[in-house]
Amino acid sequence: MTFLIIIGLGILAGGIVFMWWRLRSLTATVKDLTRQQYDGRSESRETARQQSEALAVLRVQLAQLASGRKLDGTLVRTGTLYRQADADTARRLVEHHDAGSDSDLIVVDVRSQKEFLESHVPGAKHIPFEYLETRFRTEVPKETKNILVYCSQGERSRLACDFLSRDGYTTLVNMQGGFQKWTGPVLGTGSPDLVQIQPSRASDNDGVRERAQL
Repeated sequence: MTFLIIIGLGILAGGIVFMWWRLRSLTATVKDLTRQQYDGRSESRETARQQSEALAVLRVQLAQLASGRKLDGTLVRTGTLYRQADADTARRLVEHHDAGSDSDLIVVDVRSQKEFLESHVPGAKHIPFEYLETRFRTEVPKETKNILVYCSQGERSRLACDFLSRDGYTTLVNMQGGFQKWTGPVLGTGSPDLVQIQPSRASDNDGVRERAQL
């Protein structure tokens, strides 16, 4: 009798162990399926975002074409609205302009007044990022062959190019890395203590950022 009880308990214990192992296996399977489902949804959202962005660029390019503007074939093939240039390429653009090889170039500095007065590219037009919407149209003709835009590290100039390209500008060049990568000559006081800080306008700044991301 005792022997049978021991056998029964052994079978029961084995069953419990098997059920625990099975439950653990099922839990791991459910977690794996949930993770795969989440990854699939994330991938779908990213694909949808990329498609939406590509479609937005295409719409802008079609609008520019419909208005009679000449489109850069490279931008059409790459699905972008403006060109990118590292600091060395940007310097060569400026040098060619200064030497008379390319007379149609405007360099735009979108940094703050403090940054601009401290040091800037010679001949650059200063239009702070937060004033783009009210000043760029009147101060920088859309017909300009090359419009080189830079900031301190490249982020504000990228947003500026996003914003302006959607406003009909087709010849923008963003200087990657910003002024901190610039290797050409500079002008300015060289000292932040000798300049006055221009009051910022956060609301205008946010407005340009929002429109640049549309």
